[in-house]
Amino acid sequence: MDLITLLLSGTTLATLIGLLTLRSTLRKASGEAGRACAEADKVEAEAETVRTLNTEHATRILIENIVTPLKTELNDTRRDLQSTKREMARFRKAIERATACRYASDCPVLERLRIEPTDADTERGGADSPTTETHLHPAGSAAREPPR
Repeated sequence: MDLITLLLSGTTLATLIGLLTLRSTLRKASGEAGRACAEADKVEAEAETVRTLNTEHATRILIENIVTPLKTELNDTRRDLQSTKREMARFRKAIERATACRYASDCPVLERLRIEPTDADTERGGADSPTTETHLHPAGSAAREPPR
């Protein structure tokens, strides 16, 4: 019986040692899992930082290469439009004054303005073409053919 008691007590002792070892192994594994989670959180935070920096960099490039040139072009277009408006106003005033001119009845400019442009004239850029251009002689009379 002593032998059976000895074997049983040895098995009990081994089981007890195994449980104690298992408990320390679980604590060690739990600690490693905690460190792994902390490392994963750190890597995720770094990835989020990189995404944010990439977004900021892309926005900066977009502004430098697209928005700024478009603003410049828009401002240039606005200046051109204002210039064109001023020229149109001066042109309207000149036309209004031309009708009161003493040469208005024979004025080649006014005559040209009274002609309706055709589709072919519009495609070429206007009603005036080099072959039908009106030139003034030094004496002030209109000639229908260009000087040679």
